[in-house]
Amino acid sequence: MFAAILLLATTMAIFGVLGYLKGPKWAFISLLILSVAFVLVEYRPDTIVLALNGIYTGVMLVLNGGLGALASGDFEAVQEVYSEIDPLFTDQNENLALLLVIFSAVALGLILAAVMKSKPAVFGMIWGLAYGYLLSAAVLPLISSNPAATIPVPLLRPNEREAGAAAAQASSGLNQLFTTLAEPQNVQIIASIIGIFIIVLLLLTVRSGVKSGAKKKG
Repeated sequence: MFAAILLLATTMAIFGVLGYLKGPKWAFISLLILSVAFVLVEYRPDTIVLALNGIYTGVMLVLNGGLGALASGDFEAVQEVYSEIDPLFTDQNENLALLLVIFSAVALGLILAAVMKSKPAVFGMIWGLAYGYLLSAAVLPLISSNPAATIPVPLLRPNEREAGAAAAQASSGLNQLFTTLAEPQNVQIIASIIGIFIIVLLLLTVRSGVKSGAKKKG
């Protein structure tokens, strides 16, 4: 539980600072993108898995010569190649597919941060804090089977919801990693590193604000 709270607070702090630096426009657009990904993961996990498996199958079919066989009309060869392709995501690791969707939304937001013009603002920090909360709420249930890791999200995820395959099953490797990080000695090290990182970000934020104010006065 402590590790979940630590991750939540850290994520909110990081994206709160980033939202302040990049401004409300970027923070709001990124939050919308993440919200769409969150809704898909919460309510259409099976569709996501099927879609990603379909894309993977198509790519592997092309790489293994299936496209050439299809062009030549050799459907038996296409069927043979297709039958040898195993799905990338199954019931045992479908949470990895859902994490891929979430992190793709985050990556898209970071790309927008790199290309959009930034203007520091407090409203950006507010949207950034909301972004960090939603991101934690989306990721925590996928990397931990602990019910305490399920964070409520108004309108999108009620406090009490039916336990589905997407929320109940966790990848064994990620779950083991989460357990290891939750050990006291590791928590202290991680918390120290995170604390230093947050302080540096805050100092850079204050410095950026001071420089902006000085330029306006000049």
